[in-house]
Amino acid sequence: MHLPSCDVCRMEVESLALTAAQLTHAAPEIALPPELWNRVLGRIRGPSTTRDAQSTRPNQVWKEWVAPLGVGPNGMSYAAGAEARFEPTGIDGIEVRRLAVDRDKDQVTMLVRMAAGTSYPAHRHGGPEECFVLQGDIHVGAVHMRAGDFQRAEEGSQHPVQTTDTGCLLLIVSSTSDEIL
Repeated sequence: MHLPSCDVCRMEVESLALTAAQLTHAAPEIALPPELWNRVLGRIRGPSTTRDAQSTRPNQVWKEWVAPLGVGPNGMSYAAGAEARFEPTGIDGIEVRRLAVDRDKDQVTMLVRMAAGTSYPAHRHGGPEECFVLQGDIHVGAVHMRAGDFQRAEEGSQHPVQTTDTGCLLLIVSSTSDEIL
């Protein structure tokens, strides 16, 4: 090896050692979310197949939604962003905002907000689903989608577990008849 036999290089490495050690303190400390460790353990352990896991499946709140907006005389409805409220889904770190519901078409339009490191379970589509990534990233099987990417899934198709590294905001148009697998 070169370093042990070269005084010039060894002195250079030693002179930089203090700076390198101090770099670990240069970044601000951040508080980790309290649920992070449980999410890490859950990812390591993988999905549970016990009866308890079956009974605690996520609540697909959009299955219960009714049209939130009144349609005006011009045939249009409006949802102010300032009044936007996201609802929990039953999965820590995943929330949804209702935009439109059409029970006759079995269709819901919503924003889905996923925190970094969260996953949505595998599911079968009861009708077509369209997903546009507004912010962040999401892994859908072997596909890694980022802001600006679009995916359409046909009725009867299955999505594997979907995960996000950095968190994401998705615009979803989907069936209210999807089934968690």
